[in-house]
Amino acid sequence: MKRRLSTFLLAAFLIFCAGAIFSIFSIWFFGAQMSRESLAAEARGRGIAEEIRALENERVDCDSIIRQTTSKSWDFERFDSEIEVHKDGSFTVRETQVVNFHGSFTFLTRDLTTQKAEFSEGRTFGGVRVSDIQVYELDGTPYERELWKVENHRGGCTVRIQFQAKDEQRGWIISYRMSGAMIYADDYDRLYWNAVSQNRSVPIKHARVTVQLPTGSDLEKVETTYYTYQNTQSLYPGQSASSGLEGELLWWEMENLHPYQVLTIDVAMPKGIVEVPFVHQMGFFFIMLAAAVSLFLAVLGYMMFIWYRRGRDERGTEQPLVSFLPPKELSPAALSFLVEQNSRMEELPITVVDLAVRGKLKIVELQDEKIPGQSKFRFIRKDSSEEGLLAHEREVMKGLFKNGDEVSEDELKLFETLIKILKEVKKEVKERKLFYDQDPEKVTGKYFWRGFSLAFFPSILLIILLASWIKLSSPYILLAGIIPAGIAVMVVGNSMPKRTAEGSRILGQALAFKEYLSTAERGELESMTVQNIQENLPYAMALGIAEEWARKFQGILVSQPDWYQGLGSSFSSTSLVSRLEAMSVLVVASAIPHSSSSGGMSHSSSFGGFGGGSSGGGFGGGGSSAG
Repeated sequence: MKRRLSTFLLAAFLIFCAGAIFSIFSIWFFGAQMSRESLAAEARGRGIAEEIRALENERVDCDSIIRQTTSKSWDFERFDSEIEVHKDGSFTVRETQVVNFHGSFTFLTRDLTTQKAEFSEGRTFGGVRVSDIQVYELDGTPYERELWKVENHRGGCTVRIQFQAKDEQRGWIISYRMSGAMIYADDYDRLYWNAVSQNRSVPIKHARVTVQLPTGSDLEKVETTYYTYQNTQSLYPGQSASSGLEGELLWWEMENLHPYQVLTIDVAMPKGIVEVPFVHQMGFFFIMLAAAVSLFLAVLGYMMFIWYRRGRDERGTEQPLVSFLPPKELSPAALSFLVEQNSRMEELPITVVDLAVRGKLKIVELQDEKIPGQSKFRFIRKDSSEEGLLAHEREVMKGLFKNGDEVSEDELKLFETLIKILKEVKKEVKERKLFYDQDPEKVTGKYFWRGFSLAFFPSILLIILLASWIKLSSPYILLAGIIPAGIAVMVVGNSMPKRTAEGSRILGQALAFKEYLSTAERGELESMTVQNIQENLPYAMALGIAEEWARKFQGILVSQPDWYQGLGSSFSSTSLVSRLEAMSVLVVASAIPHSSSSGGMSHSSSFGGFGGGSSGGGFGGGGSSAG
């Protein structure tokens, strides 16, 4: 009991450590993945800048763009953005889009992107997310819900608005909330935002952007700038831009934006105006860690409790601490099942050796003629009588010698024999009533699948939820509790089959025999007969101490037994066990079935790395289209 309890505690500690390492690796891996996304966003931004430079060379003005298509065209009369920054670093964007349609149109799309901005100082927290999307008429009444929808895709979503318009002006208000798009630097926080759609083929006659900071913000300490072309405020002929402060509102205006041209605003705020979202703070990390530890300990405690109530073996008759004989009232294969509480393929070679020791067959080792230095095995039947054989032992003899009294390893095909043996060994254990649960494998299997389900399915759900939707790091630490908790269910569940008093008595004698082989002095061992020494070998194999048996009887068992014929004239117990292990591998392999393979307002900065942005380099932007 004490040994078992200490084993459980050690296993619990190792399981939790493994889970913690896995969790840390997950946080590192998804952090690296976010960094790669940031680099990809930077590359995409450079591509858009190239498009703008190409348009500069063409020097196309707004009126000429409209005249290019006489049958059907459209452009933005207004594209206004009202941005309200919240204390938690998220912000609500309310876009007023007034569109001139020339010809017949039935839809307008607005792509809202979740791509990262290009910046060198500071960091963001979590993935960029768009939520709470709504569409309104220009008077503020909700637009008919059946006429608009949101289509999610990799890198953001698309708002698609349905209508009927021909040679007229229409307008809508699109409202949404952005999370994960605030930049947190060491001495300032930054709103870096592409205020109009970036991927659009039409001009914008007028754009106005306003920013409302949280209540109580000291606007005198807030610094702003904007970008109209690359990292400058350069304007094309016929364009104008301005910015300023109106009460509690920061504002920017620009006239006649060319296709693909972007008005990007840049706002640096002193620390304290916005906060890091709670789910990304260190306090939340420790809450998740405490939850993981609590979950693991709760599941482990529950499993230990039900093991104490349902899984502890019933006490058998008192057994001596050591015994020089194994429990021979049980076959070696059945003893293996009793110890391991489930069927093992090794029961087949254990039974082969036991039958050889009892004079039923002989194991012969031969030189392999095809491969120099390699040996192969042959089995010879010495006694065809089934008297005194158990059911599984009869199956072994039938499987080995179904085609005659001699068989070589190349001719062995024991898969069906193995299935029958495992079934008969389990039946023998049931008939002896060594377990309260008649089929201990069903008990261990039940807890294995419960543990697997606990470790696997919540972990997959957590990874999908956090990586694809919320994109948080701290909750991954929950994996350090979920996965070890599932493993704890499997480990403790493996000890849930309860042995009866008889089963405990036999197990106690087997463990006493195992202890004897570990502690017995040479003088004690020399008193054993050669027959006893050989008869104990299959039981040593069942207990997993065949090598210990060989070392103990080195120099005592000096002659080759009559049931085994090896190569060469020299013999030792260690070489015998080594060759029998090779034979066991061969026999197990033969039982495995094989298949064939087939100009404006600008400030000098007091905020370290503030500035240095570019038109189109911020968060947001996206695109617009109509048809």
